[in-house]
Amino acid sequence: MNEYYQDFQYDSCTSRGVCTTNPKIASLQSVLVQYLKLVAKYALALEEKGIKEEKIKELILNTIPLAVSNPEFTETSFTLAVCKFKDIIPKIIKKYNKLYEQEDFKRGVRSTELFQESSDIIQAVRFGEKSLRNALKNVPPQVKDLYQIMLVISKSISINLLDLESMDKTDNESFTMILKLFDEINSEEKNIDSLKKLIYQAAKIDNNLMMNLRTVQEERYGIQGISDVSYSTTPSKAALVVGSNIRELETVLEALKKTDIDVYTHDDMMVAHTFPKFSEYKNLKGQYGQGLENCLLDFATFPGPIILTKHSLHNIENLYRGRLFTTDYTTPKGVIKIEGDDFSGVIESADNAKGFKTGKQCETVTIGYNYSDTVKKIKEKLSGYKRIFMIGLERYSLEQKAYFEKLIKLSDNDTLIISFSYNIEKENVIHINTCFDSFGLIKVYNEIKDSGLPITVFVPKCDRNTISQMIYLTENKNTRVFVGKCTPIILNPSLISTLKQIFEINGITTAKKDLEIIM
Repeated sequence: MNEYYQDFQYDSCTSRGVCTTNPKIASLQSVLVQYLKLVAKYALALEEKGIKEEKIKELILNTIPLAVSNPEFTETSFTLAVCKFKDIIPKIIKKYNKLYEQEDFKRGVRSTELFQESSDIIQAVRFGEKSLRNALKNVPPQVKDLYQIMLVISKSISINLLDLESMDKTDNESFTMILKLFDEINSEEKNIDSLKKLIYQAAKIDNNLMMNLRTVQEERYGIQGISDVSYSTTPSKAALVVGSNIRELETVLEALKKTDIDVYTHDDMMVAHTFPKFSEYKNLKGQYGQGLENCLLDFATFPGPIILTKHSLHNIENLYRGRLFTTDYTTPKGVIKIEGDDFSGVIESADNAKGFKTGKQCETVTIGYNYSDTVKKIKEKLSGYKRIFMIGLERYSLEQKAYFEKLIKLSDNDTLIISFSYNIEKENVIHINTCFDSFGLIKVYNEIKDSGLPITVFVPKCDRNTISQMIYLTENKNTRVFVGKCTPIILNPSLISTLKQIFEINGITTAKKDLEIIM
C-alpha cells in the first residue's frame, strides 16, 4: 500500500492556493453560525421540557458541516440555509414563549435583528464582518480558538451522527451535546477551564459515536477484515463514489447493479472494501485515484460521473461541470442534486461519457487487518517495552516519509512502535494496515491505554475527526500527542498554538527534536 503512494506529492489545495476561506465567505459562514447559536438555545430549552423537533435537528445537523470549515460554501448555499432558518425560527420561538411564558431570550443576537441583517447577500456580508470584528475585539484569542475547536468538534459529531442515522440508528446524547456546544458559545462567560471541560466531554461523546457507528456498520456489512483492492480499471462505462458514507455507496451499487456501469471508490470510501458485504457487488471494481489531497487531478481524469456523498470535503470550484452529482443537503454550484435515490441522471451521464476505453492494469493492494489477532499480538508484546509510539495515517508526502523513517530508526529498542502507515521490518514495529480508516487507531488505542506504559501518538494526516480524536487521546494523562502539518481549513497556526497551550498537543518538528521532548 505505502509503496504505491511513495511518489505522491500532489496537493490540490496547496497548489491552487485555496487552502483557506476568503473573507466574504467567512463573513457569510459567521452569519450562519449566528443562526445556529440562536436555534440551538431554543432547541435546548425545548429539550429540557422533553420536546424534540426533528425538523430542527435535521436543519442543525446539515447546516453545521456547511458553515464550519467548508471550502465549497457558496452564496447559493447561504441563501437556501437562511430561508430554512427563517421558516423554522418563528415557530420555535412561539413554542418556547408558550411553554416558558416569557419573551425571547435576553442574551445573544435576537431573531428580528438576524432576519433583517441577512435579508440580502451584501447586508449579510457586512453583518458577518461586523460580528467577526466584534469577536476579535471582545473575545480573548484563546477563547476564540476554543470556540473554533467547539465548532469543529460539532461538525465531526454532526457528520458521524448523520452517518449513523443513515443506518436507521440514532444517538440523542450526541445531538444534545451539539446544542450545549453552541449554547456555550452564546454564553457571556469566557472561562477557559469550563470550556476545556466541555470540549473534553464533546470529544469523548464523538469518539463513542464513532465506535457506535462502526458497530452498526459491522452488523450490516460484516466484521471488517483483510481485503485485496484493485487500482486497475476495466474497459467499461464507470462512476466514482466519493466521501465516507458507505451506506450511500450501498445505495449507488444497488441502483447500478443491473446496468453495465462499473463503480469505483475514492479516498475514505476505500474502507468499504474491508466489509465482506461489498465483495458481493460485482459492479464494485476497486479504488481510483490518490485521495482527497489529489482530488483535482483524480476527478478531472475520471471518464464518468462522480457522486459526492453527504458532506464530502472537496475543492471542486475549478473542476469540469455536468458530471458531478451529490446526495447532500445543499448543492455546490455546478453540481447536480440527486433526489430520492433517483440515479437516472447518473446512469445517463455514465452512458454519455467516454468511460474507460482500454483500461489500465495497476497493482492490487491489500488493506485491512484482523482486529482480534492484532490486539492479542500487541498485548503479548507489551511486557517487554517501556513505552509505546503509535503512528497514525500519513499524508503520503516524502517529507513525512523521511520523518517517520528517521523516528523509527532513532527510537531505542525499549519502544514498541504501532504503525498504521509504515511497514518497516523491525522487531519492535507492529504494522496495522487500516488504510483510510482513521478510527482504527482509536479502536486499538482503547485496548492499550490502561497498560501503564506512556503512549505517544503521532497524527500525520488531518481529517474532520482529527481535533476530536486528539483531544480524546490527551484526556488520558499518560498520552502525548504530536500532529503534522494540516491544511488551514482544518487546523490553522493559531489553533495549533492553543491546542499546545491548553491540551498539550505538539506540532511535529524534526525526529530528533521530538524524541528529545518525549524522552
